[in-house]
Amino acid sequence: MNHNEASALKKPSAVTFVQVLMYFTAVINVVNGFLSFGSTGLFKKTLCIAMILVGCAAVYVAARLNKPSESNRRAAIVLSGILIAFRIVEFAVWYDIGFLMGMILPVFVIWRLNRSEARSWFR
Repeated sequence: MNHNEASALKKPSAVTFVQVLMYFTAVINVVNGFLSFGSTGLFKKTLCIAMILVGCAAVYVAARLNKPSESNRRAAIVLSGILIAFRIVEFAVWYDIGFLMGMILPVFVIWRLNRSEARSWFR
């Protein structure tokens, strides 16, 4: 294996950064889900369960980013889009600005995965 092949196999820092953000997002979702589960109403409890499930999905997607596959990159972008929509729904239900602030992480994930450094590694 020559130097060019070895450097092509090395995961870019942008991908590692995205993985860290995805894991952080997962922790936030799971913790928020458990903390908000005491809310009254069936819709709010269902939303809390969905928060926990989306957090688990974020862990799975972040773990898949270790392999350079275009489908893994697309899965992370789709999940980030779902997270953005989910944060808007959470804000509409609980009227907590913290949920809207949680949209920053998925936006960073999409931004970093669309950079040329990350795109070239996933191809």
